[in-house]
Amino acid sequence: MINALRAFAAVIDRINEQIGRSLSLLVWLVALVCGVVVILRYAFHMSFTWMQELYVWIHAVVFLTAASYAMLINAHVRVDIVYSKWSLKTRTIVEIIGAVVFTLPWMIVLAWLTWPFIVDSWAILEGSPQPNGMPGVFLLRTMLLVFSALMTLQCLAIIARGILVLAGDPVAAQTAPFAPQASALDRAES
Repeated sequence: MINALRAFAAVIDRINEQIGRSLSLLVWLVALVCGVVVILRYAFHMSFTWMQELYVWIHAVVFLTAASYAMLINAHVRVDIVYSKWSLKTRTIVEIIGAVVFTLPWMIVLAWLTWPFIVDSWAILEGSPQPNGMPGVFLLRTMLLVFSALMTLQCLAIIARGILVLAGDPVAAQTAPFAPQASALDRAES
């Protein structure tokens, strides 16, 4: 059981780590496309609707798919007034309760409520409502399900690792979010 939990969490972590690191390159693409839009608009008085939508869409894809990576490395927003002062057991119980009570239900509700809109969008191969806008709005809408799936998986990995911590696994106790350090980003900055 312990090895199965450890393997499950490791697989999910690897998936989200690969996705997060890969998508970091798209942030540069967002900046590049946005810069080109600004230069075209103000220097050449040209505007392309599809190009304006493109950088918003890329940003949305990065945000939706990299959220689970942020959860993996513990870089998401957290009110850390008392959390870092709590014992490992208390932090672990809080993480498990937070995952079960807040994150998992929200991901289920989000997937459930967006499913009809996504199906309808695919049925008509929905495109942008703007003239000369981006085709494929149905693909962008599908990212809501991808977000829900990746966040659910990462949440389950955190629960699995939490069970390992409560069972006394010293390796799991040194991984985010259970380790005393706030996040991988904080360690990189110091």
